[in-house]
Amino acid sequence: MELETTANASFVAFDGGVQQLSGEDTALILPFVLGAICAVGIGGNVLLLAVLTHNVKATGASDTAAMLVNLSATDLLLLALCAPARALTYRKRAWTLGPVACRITEWLQHGCLAAKAFTLALLGRARHDLHSRVESDAHFKLKRTVMTAGAVWTTALAFPVADIVFSNLHVKGNVSLCVSELPPHSSEFVRVYGKVLPLAAYAVPVVLAAVCHVRAIFKSLPRAREASAARRGEIALSLLSVTAANALALLPEWGAWAWARHGAREGCGPPAALLVLAEVCMYLASALSPAILLSTLVPLRESLTSACVRVAGRRAVSNAKTQRGSSASEVHADAFGRTLPDLEHFWSGRQNPTVPDNTDPFPWERLDQGSAEL
Repeated sequence: MELETTANASFVAFDGGVQQLSGEDTALILPFVLGAICAVGIGGNVLLLAVLTHNVKATGASDTAAMLVNLSATDLLLLALCAPARALTYRKRAWTLGPVACRITEWLQHGCLAAKAFTLALLGRARHDLHSRVESDAHFKLKRTVMTAGAVWTTALAFPVADIVFSNLHVKGNVSLCVSELPPHSSEFVRVYGKVLPLAAYAVPVVLAAVCHVRAIFKSLPRAREASAARRGEIALSLLSVTAANALALLPEWGAWAWARHGAREGCGPPAALLVLAEVCMYLASALSPAILLSTLVPLRESLTSACVRVAGRRAVSNAKTQRGSSASEVHADAFGRTLPDLEHFWSGRQNPTVPDNTDPFPWERLDQGSAEL
């Protein structure tokens, strides 16, 4: 991937997707795959947020629910803002979103990835400290949650701010390309930056989250016979599976990112196939997280089941009322098109009527019976 850059600057990587892919099939297959992942992921995360809201109304707010909401919101941002930009870039084979989007696309994506990693770490810490934490009043808990979420997003968006400096838009004729360049006299900073960001925004938070969930599982084993302890262990195991799935899916993205920064001077960047695979895995993790949580997390599964039963009951009642109204409004007509009267109410009170016997030749013999009528 050769590209003419500014004076004394080295090409690092394409921003917003590889913009010089060969083969006509990539311009159709990749946008379709990313579009399908976006559709499934956005629907799943919206459903997860709805189930979390229903669960909070039923059982009350908690730190775990707040972190899950933040995790789902991060996945929504990735799927709604970052993935469509990639799909459009692969379709057009050039950058068409302007210089401002070129500057912030990589920064926003890696900021969301860092926020996801920090949220997973805080989620693990909250489950680990669940047994020893002293419950606070609702106002203080809400204030603490808001401050924690603000700190997470501030730190996450501050870590990859150098991507804004390195991103640049090149216009050559009718083709615009958004790339990352290595500025002059900044090789040492880039080498340090290429090591610190993956460690701080990916490796350390993910390892911390996994350790906290494992310790929470082992804490619940001695009291596994208790229902509350068993449920806490199941929740910790479910969250550990989500952490492991995200860690494995994000490994190609951060690996390719670090490879591109360390091999920029030597001109030995990662292949385009690895970059495309890393992006697909990254967005696929955001799309599959709601499915893992809704299928393995017991409180969310129960809330989803109760909501589905309630919706099905309402539909059954509505269909019964509709059928009853349609049957009541039916009009009967004879062969000549004349409307016939509704005889349902006429015959309803006349089932098995008692017909007097007027053929008895000796009626005076029944005069002594109390039910006889003259």
